[in-house]
Amino acid sequence: METYNEQNTSGRERPASPIVFLLAAPFLFAGSLTLGMILLSILLFLLAWGTFVEAEYGSAVSQFVLYANVWFYALVGLLALNIVFSILLRFPWRRFDIPFLVTHIGILLLVFGCYLTWKSGEEAQITLPEGTIGRVAVKLDKQKFELRQVAHATGVVHEPIHIPFRPGPFSWQDYEYDNWIKDGRKYKWVLWHAMRLGHRDVGEMPSGDPNVKVEVLDYYAHSALVPVPPLDVSILWNKTITTETDIGETREVARPWEPVRLDAPRQQRRVAGLFSIRGTSTTMKQNERVTYSLAMSQEELIAFQESRPKGGNNAGLWGEVILYYSGKHYHVNVDQLRELMENERLTVGDSGLQIGSVQFIERIPNIRFAVFTQGGEVEEMALFPDNPEQNFQARRLGIFGSYWVDPQRVTQRPEHADSPMMERLAVQRLDFMQGPDKKLYYRLWSGQKIVADGVVPDQGEERKPHFKLAEQTPDEVEIVVDRFVSQDVPGGRVVAAPIGGGQNNEQRVRLRVVFDGKEDTFWLRATIPTVVPLPPEPDQIRHVYGNKRTLSVLVNYENIDLGFGILLKKFDKRIEPGTRMPSFFSSLVDYVEPIDPAAESGKEFSWSLQGYRPLPEGEDVLISMNHPGFFGVGEGPGFRIYQASYRGPFYPDQQEFYEFYDGSVFPWETRPRESIAMSTLSVNADPGRGWKYFGCLLIVLGAAMFVWRKHW
Repeated sequence: METYNEQNTSGRERPASPIVFLLAAPFLFAGSLTLGMILLSILLFLLAWGTFVEAEYGSAVSQFVLYANVWFYALVGLLALNIVFSILLRFPWRRFDIPFLVTHIGILLLVFGCYLTWKSGEEAQITLPEGTIGRVAVKLDKQKFELRQVAHATGVVHEPIHIPFRPGPFSWQDYEYDNWIKDGRKYKWVLWHAMRLGHRDVGEMPSGDPNVKVEVLDYYAHSALVPVPPLDVSILWNKTITTETDIGETREVARPWEPVRLDAPRQQRRVAGLFSIRGTSTTMKQNERVTYSLAMSQEELIAFQESRPKGGNNAGLWGEVILYYSGKHYHVNVDQLRELMENERLTVGDSGLQIGSVQFIERIPNIRFAVFTQGGEVEEMALFPDNPEQNFQARRLGIFGSYWVDPQRVTQRPEHADSPMMERLAVQRLDFMQGPDKKLYYRLWSGQKIVADGVVPDQGEERKPHFKLAEQTPDEVEIVVDRFVSQDVPGGRVVAAPIGGGQNNEQRVRLRVVFDGKEDTFWLRATIPTVVPLPPEPDQIRHVYGNKRTLSVLVNYENIDLGFGILLKKFDKRIEPGTRMPSFFSSLVDYVEPIDPAAESGKEFSWSLQGYRPLPEGEDVLISMNHPGFFGVGEGPGFRIYQASYRGPFYPDQQEFYEFYDGSVFPWETRPRESIAMSTLSVNADPGRGWKYFGCLLIVLGAAMFVWRKHW
């Protein structure tokens, strides 16, 4: 029997010349079994370690620190080169080398298939309620900044700017060793070194627009919103109060210090896509009012500080509205607004704005109206002279208003002489507002004019801010700020949560955006993929104001257009007997296309159930946990569709039932639904799947040939 040794395996003797041997030594080592075993041992160890990391931290972390890391690619590449050199060094090949060649070619094909999957593969999810059609799947591992520009003068909506954003699965403060190592999670020391080699987008992001600059300052992969404590101040008004002695005499005494507590302002949605920030207020013993609000932008803070009533011809009996827009203040006579007919509009100076649809409530008073731009955009505003913390501003357009009324002018009319509201407006009011710079600003309203404004002085951590306003005047007031904690977003401060914290998995990014030379810095919460398109929540979108145009910024997800629709006809779930755990769940779907492709609206592909037709071989496809569906479109690799998860079923006593079902009878059923469920499908496009399967087949075949080689 032939002895299998180094000489007859290589097919040639070692070169006799030392020079030739030295020149060939690197190639011999590159294709040697020793190097191959070293590389393979390292690779197997890393794969085993990655399994434990994924079990502890999740697949996103294992991908970032291992499988999608540059050094892992380098290791696999070295192993592939070792295999190539080992094959070449055996040339010319003999029959005895066939098992070796088949096995190693199989490994190369497997590696090549993995490369194709990494380079061109797609993985996404689509969530559907029963009876709905979806065509766009969301890539949960690939985020992007979405920037939308709207010009107010023309109403032209520019094509959105999409900036890919790869922040990694860790909060960026975790890249500091002391922050990362402080809790007791597993594999922390090794992970800290591995995570620093992973790619993450930091700093300025290319926008492709010279007027737009986006810079990433910080990122929290897992975050929470911590409520801030109330604003506590102590106020001493320069007034006297009348008291009664024990013997029934009355006398005037100085007012004592009065404590004031104001809850933090919070956000409130008004209509789809629009929101207001609801401030807080309180009334003191002598009817003075103190308010507390939050400015989300520098424009809103300027409007707060500089919107002062002029009176005279600018104001009618019912005062004036001051609008701050694109760097200028515009004074509008409220009496003129009240006289507008139903379809009339009032032009606001040279701003290009018009006001219409005015509603004025005299007994409060307050004014509500719509603001129209030259380009046809419209947004509603509501302004209150006595409750400025409740003002509803036109934030999408960058228009901020104030409403001022002189109560003395109103009470000169006999019909308003005894108005309780005018008495209330004639009393002093102290307004506080947190600016975007996290400082606390104030202004003092005397009842007829603003007598003081500014920023609360910073007197260090050991001393409370203590200052006086309108000194040596009848409106003098002394203030001590006992406690002020700034907010990052309305109602709270953004803090990082531990990775894998379960409930606190909201992603937030801190951005600096420069638009038309104007800078804004803010926290933004990443949007959450939803079944039906929903307007972003207030802390998921930020409007940055340029020269009479608005830039809206969101953190969104990239998506895949499948090229066909998936109609979820029925979701089925079976429960393990004696438990509440599901033993089986599946989705019955149709692969469909619109009857009239020209009827598609935008890229949402929201078709009615009457406006589709099943594609060939795409009707009544059952997708279950261990039985994926497959559908191909065009010349691509096609999509494999897996059953991932579900929600529901929801019943008529639950709100979700009415959100996802309108009570109609589905075309494939005979009666209305008594419950509705949602199914999440995982969509996978893998151009390397065939290569990987073929490579694995060759590896198995080569191993079998090694066993039977002794019979050749």
